[in-house]
Amino acid sequence: MEQLFFGYSMDPPLLSEAMRNTAVELGRNRQVAHAVTWEDLVVDGRLIVNEVEAAIDRCTLGIFELSTLSHNVLFEVGLAIGKRKRVAILLDSQDAQATRNLRDFALLTTTGLTSYRNSSDLVTSILEILKSPTVPLWEDLTGGIELPTPDPSKLFYIPSFKEDEASQKLSRLLHSYGNFDVLTADFDEYGGSPLAWFVEEIYTSSVAIFHLTPERAYLSDTANNRASLLAGIARGIGREVLIIVENSAKTAIDYRDLALKYRYAGELERQAGSWVDNIRRPPQRVRRPRKHLNVELAALRFGNHVAESDQEGLDHYFVETRDYRDVVDAAATVFTGKKGTGKTANMLQAAETLRADARNLVCVVKPASYELEALLEVLRRVESRHLGDYVIEGLWKYLLYTEVSARGIEEAEKRPAGILRGSPIDALRECMEEQHGGADTSFSVRLERLVKSLEGVLTKGVDEHDVESSRQRVNTALYGSTLKGLRSAIGVALADRQRIAVLVDNLDKAWHKGADLELLSRLLLGLLTVIGRIVDEFKKESSRKTPVNVTLTVFLRSDIFAFVRTHAREPDKIATVEIEWRDRDLLARVLEERFLASWQTSTNSNGLWETAFTATVKGLPTRDYMLSRVQPRPRDLVFFANSAVLRASNAKHDHVTESDILLAENAYSTFAFEALLVEGVAAQVDLEPILIEFAGEGSVLTENRLATLLRGIRQKSSEAEIVRVLRRLGFLGIEIGEMSFDFGGSEGEMRRADVLAKKLGKARRKPARYQIHPAYRPYLEISE
Repeated sequence: MEQLFFGYSMDPPLLSEAMRNTAVELGRNRQVAHAVTWEDLVVDGRLIVNEVEAAIDRCTLGIFELSTLSHNVLFEVGLAIGKRKRVAILLDSQDAQATRNLRDFALLTTTGLTSYRNSSDLVTSILEILKSPTVPLWEDLTGGIELPTPDPSKLFYIPSFKEDEASQKLSRLLHSYGNFDVLTADFDEYGGSPLAWFVEEIYTSSVAIFHLTPERAYLSDTANNRASLLAGIARGIGREVLIIVENSAKTAIDYRDLALKYRYAGELERQAGSWVDNIRRPPQRVRRPRKHLNVELAALRFGNHVAESDQEGLDHYFVETRDYRDVVDAAATVFTGKKGTGKTANMLQAAETLRADARNLVCVVKPASYELEALLEVLRRVESRHLGDYVIEGLWKYLLYTEVSARGIEEAEKRPAGILRGSPIDALRECMEEQHGGADTSFSVRLERLVKSLEGVLTKGVDEHDVESSRQRVNTALYGSTLKGLRSAIGVALADRQRIAVLVDNLDKAWHKGADLELLSRLLLGLLTVIGRIVDEFKKESSRKTPVNVTLTVFLRSDIFAFVRTHAREPDKIATVEIEWRDRDLLARVLEERFLASWQTSTNSNGLWETAFTATVKGLPTRDYMLSRVQPRPRDLVFFANSAVLRASNAKHDHVTESDILLAENAYSTFAFEALLVEGVAAQVDLEPILIEFAGEGSVLTENRLATLLRGIRQKSSEAEIVRVLRRLGFLGIEIGEMSFDFGGSEGEMRRADVLAKKLGKARRKPARYQIHPAYRPYLEISE
């Protein structure tokens, strides 16, 4: 007999009344042994997580009302999923906002919903569910295949979306634990990931930490809703869970006993450190989900859409492009591209290719956002521009010199012979130990040491009007006087290297809403400026210096580079390559190579479109349809394809059907919309209120209609500037031929499109027209 558990919100009262009535009515049914609501578990006015867990443990079906997206209920859903329970998700069919909110939430879009109007309607629907029991959602999410064994050293961490001092201190603390491999699933990169990905990452971790975003912060509702569900899953599968909440915030009653509350950043650092130090490692338990008939389809995976989480997979199915060869050949100083175009994937694969030649030394530099923020705090205390720029260049020079030294020593120590006493590399090691904290000192620690040294000088006071004196004091704080000796030691120790390749990534992590973008741009511009000087410095040969072939390459989001470029004195002198995917066949190969790597029975990429996927969608070949609906970026296409496969697997289909693809398109559209909001930060435009104005419009807009939509929005930027931003980000395309729209985002492309649009307008004697990109139409309910 069935045992039911009901989770729902107390508000609005009519909703909770309907749930209670439903539970009472079902409790009388012969199929049901017990029907328990969360309110039945309240003891002495207090509900504790253990009581909820025990009730969910006993139930055979968890029934959860999500019209309000209550944190309590989301946590309970997560518990039920983690405990391998069958779940039924309820939604008030008469609440229009509830449907939209659940779609924005995104993590449960692959889960079937039960709509209802009242308790009588709901009783009927649940009895139907009981007649035809489904498998636990856990099995659908894992696809009927075995998950990897949990790793006792892996820590899953979702940081606060508000990167304040508390968030930075917590991130720095967790990454300082050498015995933990920390996966930081930040909202910017992983917010749109499917639930199946989160389930696997949490399952393979031993510890899960969730730092809830303060309610006053941007997108806090979405971030905290997702964190509540994922925390419940982590708790349900027996992981060590910590939920961190600002002291002033209301904490969901279900996980109040798991919460760590803090008032100040220092207090959070102490409490979190104590908690991690006293962690009881969970026993390793491997559960083998039941195999489904559609196991081959379930096993089809296109890899993770975030390159940082797919390093091993990239080794098998990375698609080499001209841009990749340019990275390997150091054809440019800066490689830019929109979010998801493959900058990090190119960097990771180029690093592996270069390392394959023992004559090369590869240094990958990836500063964390909190590290860049620490630098900004110091720079804010420097008033004069000349001294600030001097500090920035000195910082980068010191960090890059010491990073090259540390990596050279590390690689030499790994060789069978190790480092011979008295050898040039031994002299370099001694230089690092005596003056720079040693080669085993991490990039983070060296950076922190620099910051403290600079703070000490600035606290004592610097006369910024005395240029020479102030520079001397700063130079001392930056250990600049030791760099000549370090440069000489590097030259002798690494003279046999064919190339020293320094690859710098992750610089976009500090670009978030509310950040000091002008100061950040100066910091990045300082890096771009110092690159040429460092390369020239290593090329010089003298009695004390041996020449070394050093190349430095920076990977930067194109919207950020566009902003930084406006602050450069001579922007045209920065050698730049933009990573693009204009060739649709090449973009399709990203998916096809991943298909061949996972679908063992096929040796031809056509099998993806002929066997795994339906042949057509809305009358178009499936390949063409999918490519036409996504932004031309590997991340977008991989996300779309994975969502489609997951839906097909959940529905027990033997291949991906047209309906699976159309439903997956809705999930992808939410993902694309959220990614677009992140890219709007560098444009200094609050995109969300602008984009919402397009909801319900047609896909093609006249110039007049576009002006009308933008007229009522309060923004610092003019309407023309906003349109320019929307075009640069790929949201809007301008018509350049009859029903042919150009979505090119670079300045050169937009100028060319402007000329073509103007000629078209003259020929037709009509104003310009714009089209909303298909990627965003489902989310904004745009009519085709």
